[in-house]
Amino acid sequence: MIGACAALLATACTQKQEMPEAEATQLTIRAYQEGSAGTRTLVQDGGTQVLWEPADEIKVFFKGTGGRFVSQNTEAAAIADFSGTLNMLVGGQEGAAQPESALWGLYPYRSDAASDGVSVTTTLPASQTGRAGSFARDSHLTLACATGPDLTFYNVCGGVRFSLTQAGIRRVTFRGNAGETLAGRIKLVFAGGVPVVQEVSEAETLLILSAPDGGTFETGKWYYLEALPGTLSQGYTMTFYKENEYAELSSSGPVTFRRGVFGSLPATDEGLTFQSGGSHETPDPEGIITFADPIAKYACVEKFDSNGDGELSYAEAAAVTSLSGLFTDWNIVTQFDELQYFTGVTSTENVFTGLKNLEHITIPAHIRTLGSFENCTALTSVSLPDGLTELPTYCFYGCTALAAVRLPEDLSALPNYCFDGCTALSEITLPSGITVIPGYCFRYCSALSKIALPAGIKTIGGYGFYNCISLSAISLPSGLQKIGNCAFRDCSALTAIEFPASLTSIGQNAFSYAGLVSLVLPNGVSLGDSVFEECRSLASVVLPADMTALPSRTFFMCRALSSVTWPDALQKIGDYAFDVCGFEKANGMLRLPETVASIGKGVFSSLRHLVVPSPAPVSIDKDAFGGVFTQIYVPAGMVEMYKVRTNWSAYATHIHPLADYPVTPHCPIAGAVDMGLSVKWASWNVGASAPEDYGDYFAWGETSPTVTYNWSTYKYCMGSFAALTKYCDNSRSGYNGFTDNKTVLDLADDAARANWGGSWRMPTEAEWRDLMNTDNCTWTWTTQSGTNGYKVTSKKTGNSIFLPAAGYR
Repeated sequence: MIGACAALLATACTQKQEMPEAEATQLTIRAYQEGSAGTRTLVQDGGTQVLWEPADEIKVFFKGTGGRFVSQNTEAAAIADFSGTLNMLVGGQEGAAQPESALWGLYPYRSDAASDGVSVTTTLPASQTGRAGSFARDSHLTLACATGPDLTFYNVCGGVRFSLTQAGIRRVTFRGNAGETLAGRIKLVFAGGVPVVQEVSEAETLLILSAPDGGTFETGKWYYLEALPGTLSQGYTMTFYKENEYAELSSSGPVTFRRGVFGSLPATDEGLTFQSGGSHETPDPEGIITFADPIAKYACVEKFDSNGDGELSYAEAAAVTSLSGLFTDWNIVTQFDELQYFTGVTSTENVFTGLKNLEHITIPAHIRTLGSFENCTALTSVSLPDGLTELPTYCFYGCTALAAVRLPEDLSALPNYCFDGCTALSEITLPSGITVIPGYCFRYCSALSKIALPAGIKTIGGYGFYNCISLSAISLPSGLQKIGNCAFRDCSALTAIEFPASLTSIGQNAFSYAGLVSLVLPNGVSLGDSVFEECRSLASVVLPADMTALPSRTFFMCRALSSVTWPDALQKIGDYAFDVCGFEKANGMLRLPETVASIGKGVFSSLRHLVVPSPAPVSIDKDAFGGVFTQIYVPAGMVEMYKVRTNWSAYATHIHPLADYPVTPHCPIAGAVDMGLSVKWASWNVGASAPEDYGDYFAWGETSPTVTYNWSTYKYCMGSFAALTKYCDNSRSGYNGFTDNKTVLDLADDAARANWGGSWRMPTEAEWRDLMNTDNCTWTWTTQSGTNGYKVTSKKTGNSIFLPAAGYR
């Protein structure tokens, strides 16, 4: 980001003249620029021509003796004459071989600048005052060395120039992210015809540029920061201060400052968001830090108060290099935004973990390695600087109050368990460089309602979004390849998802208990077991056209499933793949593709009518159809063979020729019997095809039969009789408290309506009592076509119905 603004030439513009010997002689020095586009004390805004200003002062040395020289120019000029007095002067030629006989010139004049005849020592101040369109006053160091009175001044420093877009900024600071030296007391020599910094003492790592006259910087103007030549190996951070707000800009790539080169950063603050905190006032190094939290102060004073005054100064904080274990004995700290003053600290490892009272934190840009905030249960917000490229494992694990996180844009990866258990996190923006959602990353983020995945995401790891019960929308990027085990398990609000064509695998239980309504699986994807188990709202499925085997329990207990688009090449259906899938909207009917050659255990336990049209015998496992109510239709010539075939023989009485399919699985309107009561009654039970058939068995409020009838399989509970969600009164102690006291079935839960359609429904209690009233009907125990039961005859119409004694389960 740092590019050349004015790459200055090293050619000299000097003249050779004789100089007489003298003592305490008044003389004039002619000062030239470095090359035709050199730098000195003033640069015209937007250009590279640098001029001497009236009243500029330089310090001239001869054999270690120095004098003050003042410009005689009355206006800005490229060449200036400086007058002053030196105690001794010896004649000679410019370019002579003896440097100890040379004149040295230093801009700007400093009383503490010194020379030993072969070098000059001066100071580049870390605190500089900005000037619109030019260098900071008295900060642009230049040096000359010659044996005559004509001196060519060469740049010592480089730096950066920047412009601003936001009004009200009073101070700008600049630091290298690795703590490199930027200013200080320096010793200068000439080498190769240009000034070189030979050594630095009193090193400064932070440059401070204040607005002119205590005001604010102008927008759209260039301002210059002078820095010593060198490389910032991990980039830089600039901080912009308003009255009581600040914002930071960071770059992580290496930056090199070259002598005479000023990199340009136009509109540096554009798009930055300022936040409360900080001060535009330059802190006095010996000044005392005011801590917002006294507990944080106690911890810092205990460890870092070097002078024993019971306080912590800015200088004492800046001298600290590690905060590891800082709050071990002070773990009730609530805030620590004073971290910004510990500029020598680059890591927060072992600093914040387990601070259960920590409420918020802003991590400053000088932190390059972030420690974990694991189990900081009161933490509500975190802001991380752009310089961070990675986060620790368990970074925000268990931060149950965390609602807002600002992630670094440079972040290229998230760690495992990063936001695991952040139950208050409702929304987050991921940096564009993220390619993997790692394992357990957003597990139990129960408030997370939406998330935009970066385009480069290739993998969603196991349990990545497990139990994100509010997640209602997520768009999978076009390059996604892998979804791990249980990645979206228990995402009950997730009703729709579109799988990209790039997807190659979906792990086991990846979408179990999700709220999906329909899905289309792409070609080439492989599925683990139980991928869509108990997706109870899933109604339609399109399987991959190239799928040959459906894994076990793929659609186990997908009660609403009624439509499956089969692959042309499907050969095997795994155990329990469609267990407790009644295909109710299809009247309990399902037709397999002719390619199916193998059916596993319990695959169709709740199905009423299954068509197996394969011209070759199909093998099945024991209990493939679970109950005794599944009617099976096979090619006519194979009926007898199937009736005696291994594992098929258990269903011999339920095997029929294809010609018997389709069937009419409901009572026709013509079969409605008028008993002279408020409603007409059916001629036979739901699931039966004659009055003597028992028909199907249904749990209350369920519309399809199942193999077992217990709390773990019941539709309207969470596996326990104390957790009913409909048709219940759970107001008693130990129950979930839900109560609706409904005693009449909703039509959606009515087995007759769901299976027969039309206006059929189950009788109410009042209608049953009407039928049982002996003033209305006579009840006669009898046997009809070999089945025991009651014949119920109307006293009003003479019509009757037969109720078989089917018992209950």
